[in-house]
Amino acid sequence: MRPFLLAAALFAPIAMQAQPLRPQVDAWRKAHEREILDEAFALLAIPNVASNQDDIARNVAFLTQAFAKRGVTLVELRAPSGGSPALFGEIKVPGATRTVVMYAHYDGQPVAGGGWESEPFTPKLSRYANSAPTVDVPLPAPGDTVDPEVRIRARSASDDKGPIVAMLAALDAMKALNQRSTVNVKFFLEGEEEAGSNHLGELLRTHKDKLQSDAWLFFDGPVHVSGTPQIVLGVRGVMGAEVTFYGANRALHSGHYGNWSPNPAVAVATFIASIRDNDGRIKMPGFYNDVPALTAGDRALARALSVTDDSVRSSLGLSRTEANSAPLGERIMQPALNIRGIRGGNVGAGASNAVPTSASVSIDFRLVPDQQPARIRTLLEQHLAALGYTVVRDANAASRSNDRSRLAYVSYDSGYTAVRVPSALPVVQAVKRLMARSYGQEPFTLPILGGSLPLFHFVEQLGATVITVPTVNADNSQHAPNENLRVRNLWDGIGLMVELMSSLGKEWGPRS
Repeated sequence: MRPFLLAAALFAPIAMQAQPLRPQVDAWRKAHEREILDEAFALLAIPNVASNQDDIARNVAFLTQAFAKRGVTLVELRAPSGGSPALFGEIKVPGATRTVVMYAHYDGQPVAGGGWESEPFTPKLSRYANSAPTVDVPLPAPGDTVDPEVRIRARSASDDKGPIVAMLAALDAMKALNQRSTVNVKFFLEGEEEAGSNHLGELLRTHKDKLQSDAWLFFDGPVHVSGTPQIVLGVRGVMGAEVTFYGANRALHSGHYGNWSPNPAVAVATFIASIRDNDGRIKMPGFYNDVPALTAGDRALARALSVTDDSVRSSLGLSRTEANSAPLGERIMQPALNIRGIRGGNVGAGASNAVPTSASVSIDFRLVPDQQPARIRTLLEQHLAALGYTVVRDANAASRSNDRSRLAYVSYDSGYTAVRVPSALPVVQAVKRLMARSYGQEPFTLPILGGSLPLFHFVEQLGATVITVPTVNADNSQHAPNENLRVRNLWDGIGLMVELMSSLGKEWGPRS
């Protein structure tokens, strides 16, 4: 049968089954674990740092062929100004009134710096203890199963090629089990997420017509640290800044001038104390004017998410955390100011009895919905002015100044806004019900992720409803040596994707 006929047959609509599909999917998977792992290892063996376009092309070729085997034709979507391509495919379902886009990214983090137990792009199956690999295990024989607690160790195993492997296996399972989708399905595989998604907004705008949908399902990120599945309804925004303060134009002897010449390291310390207190409250006037108060529902979700706070504190060697050990789930729903680093003079063996010529602090703001990076920049500069500084954007301004100690040189990251989807949306409730059906337990609802992702592009360019459905293990060491994916989480991802494609249209209801 030709590929497009296979796809059409696979996605013809039928009535939703009330019983979970997971037992049937698991039975099929147990007979095909070796094939699934072989395909995963083949994909993970291809280096995928976005800056290497030859490797990106190899990933594109592999994925194009893999999806074609399932009847899905992938095409490259590019931004006019360049960048790695996104891969797009779709399966149209006769009679379906809803369309969802399944998102993952095929690029990965660099691997420089060492620390790996084996070559990052030579996948291994390994047992782990305390989040560290202990012993490698062989692949199962064809038809046999593997201990679901072992892990696949390779760059991008969890972030984010594992979910792509789950998509492919889910399509195979649906065909084998004669399951039919109840929604139109589009696939969008980004190629430069780990490089900052610099061309993503332009790419989405250019291909807006192809990418229209009722919802985007993002398969990226980990389940809750407790192992409980979670649905994530938003991400905080982010804006970074560096502020440099100045002293004399040459280093001065601290005995001769130490309590006479302005010390820029002291200026940094004073500035930090003026913008943030020890419990994380941001002290810049007007900062909270556009921050909505947490609702009773938000606080209830925060308490549910914070069941592991005590064990996490203990594992980190902490007896208390900020704001009188407030729930972590509650803290990440609020804005934050983090001190990323301080530079001024030297310490340890490099320290000298001198007043430094300059000192800098690097900070990042995590933003909640309604906060705009541009307004945060304005507030920061107004605060510096209130402290008596002249804000400059020219890195060489101090070299020309006769009043260096009153200058504050400020530079910014680009920054972006937060995104949050209301939990009451019918599609959110439908996805939660299907997650519970697939996992056999209710998922946690995370209103907003503590970290930041450029999801605003999808909202600004497409008006998209974006829901993140994490599937990988929380202790996966993403971005770090020995990145891994627990095999059970891969199996969970396959089961969930089958449930979503097979049942979401009926669970959600037709488009009015």
